[in-house]
Amino acid sequence: KDLALHSSPTLGRMSWEPRQSLTSSEFRKQANRRALERIPKDLYWKVAGISFVVGACMELFMIKTGFYEKVTAIEAERREALSEPPAWVQELQKQHKAATERKK
Repeated sequence: KDLALHSSPTLGRMSWEPRQSLTSSEFRKQANRRALERIPKDLYWKVAGISFVVGACMELFMIKTGFYEKVTAIEAERREALSEPPAWVQELQKQHKAATERKK
């Protein structure tokens, strides 16, 4: 077996143990785990808190500036315009209706 002096990940000190050959994906997983362990846990809470505050400020700004009223009005106009078929479809419907009435 290939013996090498390496640091034990669980003990955090140097030891003589058989060296394990890692696949590239296993090596990447270990490297990512070590990188994440170096990030302080309270950083996640700080980022989450700051994100919450920024989002709340954006919502407050949109409410104060009348953004939602404007969007609601635009959406109502769009739905009203889409509730009727286009003019060319209405023309075809009229022609079809007239043709079926003449057959009777």
